[in-house]
Amino acid sequence: MSLPALNRALDRAAMCWEHLRPPPAEPFRPGPAGPLRCFGPLPALPPPPAVPGEWSAPAPGGGAFAGDRLRIRCHEARPPFRGTALLLPPWKLPRASLLDGWVDLVTRSGLDAWLVIPPHHLGRAAPGARSGQGFASPDLSRLRASLEQAVLEVRVAAALARSRGPAGVVGLSLGALAGALVATAPEPLDFAALVAPPDLAWVAERTPIGRRLARLARRGGAPLPPPASLRAALEPFSALSRRPTARRLLVALGLDDVIAGREQPERLARAWGQAPRLYPRGHLTLLFACAAVRRDVAAFLRG
Repeated sequence: MSLPALNRALDRAAMCWEHLRPPPAEPFRPGPAGPLRCFGPLPALPPPPAVPGEWSAPAPGGGAFAGDRLRIRCHEARPPFRGTALLLPPWKLPRASLLDGWVDLVTRSGLDAWLVIPPHHLGRAAPGARSGQGFASPDLSRLRASLEQAVLEVRVAAALARSRGPAGVVGLSLGALAGALVATAPEPLDFAALVAPPDLAWVAERTPIGRRLARLARRGGAPLPPPASLRAALEPFSALSRRPTARRLLVALGLDDVIAGREQPERLARAWGQAPRLYPRGHLTLLFACAAVRRDVAAFLRG
């Protein structure tokens, strides 16, 4: 099997594995119209993390459910300290240890690595739910609330990190989508490295993930709208119409990515005046098995 075929096969196998454990049926709901509501003034900030380890504070805005907390796993930089990188993980990350290689890359670059746990993931999943299960849904109100919460929390974490020195994000897959949106926030990041940022409309139209969500919506009694209407409903979830405020940007894409795709993320990079970094990898192999992208991100972090 050729490398491109293997890359695509691994991506498709991962998506098929998700079909074996479908969440409950849920009808399509369009959600509110207009831009995302996560770019207003920041709330009062809690004290920043003081030592390595897990840190938490009440989730800004109340979080995804009663008692939800913003959680960050903090790792110290290898001296000399040069700032902080917020590591934003992919969707449905089953355990934080899968990102140990990325944590090591960041800390070796002289940056503290703060792994920001997204809503509904790992220790923030609802009782009985798998990591990430509550984030994506045919109910766009719920999906929108999840993404808005994630963006707000990264903005808060970046503000806490900025009190100690330069701060930016390293976003992976879904984390790269949140990172792209934070890279357009009023508070400029010092850097944003975005690895395989998905376009949600492309995912909905062209992948088994989208087809599964369509089946859940049909079973829930309200099917997804036609592709053009769905794309319009998902347009606020894209960073394409926003302008970046981050001082330095890197966008990395897999040539064989059949989960996040290549066309729309490449379009985003070029709209932001960036030449996308292209690698002969799929989605999963770019995130977890590509030495070249890690070398390039490490060089980018070192400035």
